[in-house]
Amino acid sequence: MNSLDLVRNYFDREARRFDAIYDLRKPLHQRVVDRFFRRVVIERFHLICNLAPSPGRWTALDVGCGPGRYSIALARAGAARVLGLDVAASMITLSCQEAVQAQMQDRCEFLTAGFLDFATTEKFDVVVATGYFDYVEEPLLHLRKMIELCRGKIFASIPKRWEFRVPIRKLRFALQHGFVRFYSRREIMNLVTLAGLPQERVSLIDLGRDWIAILRVG
Repeated sequence: MNSLDLVRNYFDREARRFDAIYDLRKPLHQRVVDRFFRRVVIERFHLICNLAPSPGRWTALDVGCGPGRYSIALARAGAARVLGLDVAASMITLSCQEAVQAQMQDRCEFLTAGFLDFATTEKFDVVVATGYFDYVEEPLLHLRKMIELCRGKIFASIPKRWEFRVPIRKLRFALQHGFVRFYSRREIMNLVTLAGLPQERVSLIDLGRDWIAILRVG
């Protein structure tokens, strides 16, 4: 089984558990676990949703949208159109349900698709890819396509290679037949250069477990 199938199967199984990270209405023990192991998920959510909105009319592409939390937040923040893509069908089902509940279904569209297989001539002002580069085998191809589809800024979370929770995540994904990878700072900057973007157009914000990479394309 290739890495894409491993990722698809993992998130099809884990869609509701992953979505629950964003939900405050959950048992105490789960709140404690999420606060210790997954606090960065909420921190990066608030950071990106505060930084991403653009002046005027703007659109967004949410790559690896998961349960649609970013897509809906960006629509609420003023995006005229948000397109969310995810390889896991169960994540797209959750996204559509969440958009209807938030009354944002007119601004949000969700498709079950692998990003590299997705064909479009549309350009987006904002491209978001959080919890995405953790799970791709050839990150350069994905980054190049994001740059190609972006006319503004890219916001991406990148998991650190040298961080104390890395062995725990590796073991957890191995036991659950998933795929995960990690990056050094040098590797991130090399990827940016190989993708054709000058390094001075990249900012890295340190969130402990992850970096948030902000790429100024336009």
